[in-house]
Amino acid sequence: MPAPRTSPAAPPRPRAAADPTGISRPAALEAALELLPGDAFLDGPGMAVHGPMGAEALSGLGHDDLVVAWVEAYRQRHRPHSAPPRVARLDADAPDTWRAALGDRSRLGDWRDLFDAELAEAPWSEVVATWVPRLVDGYGGFLTHGLLRTAHAVRILEALPAVDPPRVALHELAMGLAFWAGTYQPLPGRIRLDGDASLAEAMARIPRATGPWGPVERAFFEPLAGLEGFAPAVESLGPPWTPDPLGDLTLAFARALVAHPEAPTDALVHTVTPIVAARTLLPHVPARTVAHVYAAAWQVGAGILACFTPDRPVDVTRSPAGEPLAPPELVARAVENRAPHAVKMTEACLQEHALRPDPAYLLAAGRAVAGTEPW
Repeated sequence: MPAPRTSPAAPPRPRAAADPTGISRPAALEAALELLPGDAFLDGPGMAVHGPMGAEALSGLGHDDLVVAWVEAYRQRHRPHSAPPRVARLDADAPDTWRAALGDRSRLGDWRDLFDAELAEAPWSEVVATWVPRLVDGYGGFLTHGLLRTAHAVRILEALPAVDPPRVALHELAMGLAFWAGTYQPLPGRIRLDGDASLAEAMARIPRATGPWGPVERAFFEPLAGLEGFAPAVESLGPPWTPDPLGDLTLAFARALVAHPEAPTDALVHTVTPIVAARTLLPHVPARTVAHVYAAAWQVGAGILACFTPDRPVDVTRSPAGEPLAPPELVARAVENRAPHAVKMTEACLQEHALRPDPAYLLAAGRAVAGTEPW
C-alpha cells in the first residue's frame, strides 16, 4: 500500500474527567499565556522556554484546574532571558532577506517581528500553511523546540475562538515560529526516501558519536559533522508503506528510548514529541505530505540516537518487555512530577497509544516520568 499523500486526522487528546472547579480549557490556556513572559525564547540556564508548552500539555491531560498553579511554579523556577535586540527588518515578501537569517539566533528578535506582523495581517492558519513547509527540513535545531513550541501554540489557538483570537495566543505562535526559524538546522544526509532499507534496518545502520562530546555539543548535533556513516544511514531508508508512517516512527523511537535506559531521557523524548507535534500541524499545511514529514522526522530522530545513545543492537520490531502502567496512573505520575518533559512526553505518548495501542508508548511515558527530576 503506498504511503498516504495527506495527513491523517490528529489523534484524540487524552483528557481526564471534567474538572470540578469548572475552569475551561480556553480559560486556563489564556490565563497561562497572560501570566507567562511573552517575549522570551530562553530561560534558566539558557534552555528553550517550556512554560507555554507545558501548560498546554497539562491541559491536554485534562488538568485545566492545575494550569495556573503550574505556570506560577514555572515562573519561580525559570527566569526569562531577554530576546536578542533587533538587527534589521525581515521582509516575508523578499526571500533573500529571510533566507539569509535562517538558523541565526542573533536574529530571533527580527523573526519575532516578522511573524507578529504576518499574524496581524492574515489568519493564523494561513501563516502556518506558508511557513511550516519552509522550515520543516531544519526542525532539528535547538533539539526540535521551535517545531514543538509552534505546535503547542497551534493547539492553543485551536482551543480558542476562531474569530478574533486573543493577541497573546497569536504572539505565542509568532514566538514559536520565530524560534523555529532562528534555530533552523538541517542535518547531514539528503531527505529522499529512495533507499533499500526498512525503518528497522535503517535504524540498525545509525553510527554512534564517540569521544569527549558534552551534552550541549550533542544537543546541537555537533558530532554529526564528522560522523562517518551517518548520512548514508539516513539516506538508506526507503519509502513508507503503511497507512500511518508517523506512527511507525513514534513507535520505533519509543521502543528505542525504552531500550536505552542509560541514555539521557530529556534528549530521547525529542525523538517522539516532535512527530506528535507534526500531527497537529499537518492538517494546516497542504503543501507538505506525510511522507515528507516522515523523512524529516526520521533524519532528526536518527541524529538524536547517533548523538545520545550507545552503539548496541536494539530490536525496534518488537515491543520491549515490562509491565506498563495504565494511562490514568501515568497521567497521575506526570502531574505529580510536574517537570515539562515528563508532562509533555506523557501526553504525546498517550495520543499515540490512542491511535495505535502498544505497551511501548506506555513504557516510554513511564520512563520519561521516572527519568525526569520532579519539581
